[in-house]
Amino acid sequence: MAEQDLVRTGVPGLDGILNGGIPRGNVIVVEGPAGSGKTTLGLEFVYRGAREFNEPGVIVLFEVSPSKIVRDAGRFGWDLLELERQGKVKIIFTTRSVLQQELQQSDSLLLAEAARIGARRMFIDSLPPLRIDGPTGEDGNGAAAREMFHTLVQGLHRENLTALLAVELPGLERARHASPPIEEFVADTIIVVRIVEAQRAATRSIEIVKSRGHDFQMGNHSFRIVDGRGLEVYKRVQAPRGWSREMAAAYDPTTRVPTGVPGLDDLVNGGYFLGSTTLVVGVSGVGKSVMALQFIAEGARRSERSLIMSLDETPAQITRNAGTIGIDLEKEIARDVVSVQYDAPQEIEIDRHFAQIEHIVEEFQPKRVVIDSLSTYGSALGSSRRLFRDFFHALVVLMKEHQVAAVYNHENPEILGMSSMAGEYGMSSLVDNILLLNWVELSDEFRLALTVAKMRANPTRRMTSECEVVNGLGMRILPRQVPPAALPFSAYYSLVSRSPERHTMRPAVHE
Repeated sequence: MAEQDLVRTGVPGLDGILNGGIPRGNVIVVEGPAGSGKTTLGLEFVYRGAREFNEPGVIVLFEVSPSKIVRDAGRFGWDLLELERQGKVKIIFTTRSVLQQELQQSDSLLLAEAARIGARRMFIDSLPPLRIDGPTGEDGNGAAAREMFHTLVQGLHRENLTALLAVELPGLERARHASPPIEEFVADTIIVVRIVEAQRAATRSIEIVKSRGHDFQMGNHSFRIVDGRGLEVYKRVQAPRGWSREMAAAYDPTTRVPTGVPGLDDLVNGGYFLGSTTLVVGVSGVGKSVMALQFIAEGARRSERSLIMSLDETPAQITRNAGTIGIDLEKEIARDVVSVQYDAPQEIEIDRHFAQIEHIVEEFQPKRVVIDSLSTYGSALGSSRRLFRDFFHALVVLMKEHQVAAVYNHENPEILGMSSMAGEYGMSSLVDNILLLNWVELSDEFRLALTVAKMRANPTRRMTSECEVVNGLGMRILPRQVPPAALPFSAYYSLVSRSPERHTMRPAVHE
């Protein structure tokens, strides 16, 4: 079977959801309201074609003057005037009626100009929605609209141009159209761009509704318009990334990744498996971040690349906190064995955020990753439990594909009552290991407790051990026998439920 001739848009991320591009010769309709990014997408389609793929293009404008288009393109670093001088781009300012007449003529000046520069692409900005007014579409206006659009499409096909047509649809709600626009029937590819409002914030989304001749990634994906670059499209986090990732697993049964916490490796059989997922759960202040920093520092000591991804603290705060337990994180960052990444949780765009994590993991190739914290993701994503679980599942399979030992911190106030180990999001089934950290009140003091609640494919002793955080040193697990001034945890019942009860130590019976 011959390889399909696909036109790459060149827009970062868009060719990914188009599974490589658009079949050559397709007529592409981009629908959306004002400000949704139609013109920027069309300009980038022509610019990238001329600049990166040696495919000259024609830009046809009706309302916006060429000088403004050139100015706006310059905002993204696209020098259209230079491409015009090189004969790779032609900007034409005309009217819709003239365009229709031109396309009907065998000696069309417009098509002759396109042929002169060897145009392979065209962008037309913009057309009004061409609706059929009557229920059957047999009225005069509907017939004229259909004829005009058919003429346009036939002219483009005749010249084998891959054309992108921007269509203005104010307040776009495609499902509510009493009568669908004509271009939706005639166009080969339909792309819908939207401005989505949620809780006083606004994001942009893009959807491939149809595309004749090839497969594509369905659903609403996110995109941004970025100064100096143009469009950046981010595949929706729920979309599959490929068979190799979906089938990835923690398959190495021998290699262990030490925790860096004195005494903890003895409780977790020498460390975590490569590709495993560890959830560290506890109320605020119990030492989850301290454990994470020691895990990262242990990797740096072994010259293993490690990544910290935080929504809670900036890199400056993280390096400061590391210094208080004797870890020089700045030195490890400077020698490129540790990377610290921060993303503000306010109005987080989860598709973009996940794309950043994917890029960092693929480029930096860490062996250890810490995500701090899942509870902040939960609050940032709002009430959608499904979205949170989809995001977490995507993280888990990403780390398994790259055989990363990943630790996720999670604040769960319900640990005090033990109604759920992982809170309301129901993610405990997705993780391999669960460590519970908790305060235990004995007499007039709080003491820190750690319980290994789950270790998939490992023997587990579900006992509660006492641990402590020492300034300048970090966390360590205390031996079962503690100094005489305090009784060991083994002298109490019900530690995790936070209702400890002393039990009497019976003397050993000798026969």
